[in-house]
Amino acid sequence: MVTLQLLEIEDAKGLLEFELTNKEWFESFIEAREEDFFSEKGINEHIAFCLSEYKNGKIYPMLLKDEQGVICGRANLYNINQEKESAYIGYRIGEEFTGKGIATYATKALIEIAKERLTLGSLLATASTDNLASQRVLTKNGFKQAGFRPEFTIVDGEIIDCYEYRCVIKQLSAVV
Repeated sequence: MVTLQLLEIEDAKGLLEFELTNKEWFESFIEAREEDFFSEKGINEHIAFCLSEYKNGKIYPMLLKDEQGVICGRANLYNINQEKESAYIGYRIGEEFTGKGIATYATKALIEIAKERLTLGSLLATASTDNLASQRVLTKNGFKQAGFRPEFTIVDGEIIDCYEYRCVIKQLSAVV
């Protein structure tokens, strides 16, 4: 059983281990982090920044942990805009935990947080045109492809295209 928990400063050691273990895996899908991130100082600064942005209502940083408290993924709401009632959703699942429904669970849980706690009306996400697994997670959770983002980011030295997805939370509520 995996649970979604708010990121805490006490998670620094486990988060650094998670990020180091999955560094190469993540960098095959998303833009690489700066090397300074992968240190005790870097991870503590990252967590402090995330918690500061959380207090300011800009992000909702979460960790996915298994029964033993091992971090198996991250899932966040970011670029939260209360005026527009929208935010972006993002997730990264550790390589050994893929294919187990964890990203689907996290996305569903973040939709509920966006709806119930933040009273947002819509969520946005991007997925590489090659990342079919991420695209499936989004569509399973009510996201619809809403656009194409050519040359959106650089992954492993290669410029990649992405699809943009949108989930209108208010419409999901009306259906359920």
